Amino acid sequence: MKLHSLIASPTAWLYIYLTIVQIVSGFYLAGSIKPPPSFALLYTFGLFWGISWWLLKDSRKRGVGWVLDMGLFLYIAWPLIVPYYLLKTRGVKGLLVILVFIGVYLMAALFGVALYTLTT
Repeated sequence: MKLHSLIASPTAWLYIYLTIVQIVSGFYLAGSIKPPPSFALLYTFGLFWGISWWLLKDSRKRGVGWVLDMGLFLYIAWPLIVPYYLLKTRGVKGLLVILVFIGVYLMAALFGVALYTLTT
């Protein structure tokens, strides 16, 4: 894979973003620190934007149509829509994508907890 295509990949950016915010979330969690409201806003909208961007690019590549108001639909039900979409478009391989996403999510948070523990 060329560097240019990796940089333009919504999948790469989504995983990078997820890793960074989960490390910070794990750090806050370990310290029983309430994150600032700006972090909560950034976390929510950034994750929503990343998933929407990824889903838009992936659905165009696979020829899957969107509902009329996909933004609201994703905002309300993305934890149900994305796994369904992955299973519908990839079959059993979609489970692997779901497991990798969950793994990155959890491992980054655990890394943040470990980082807090090591620094205090």
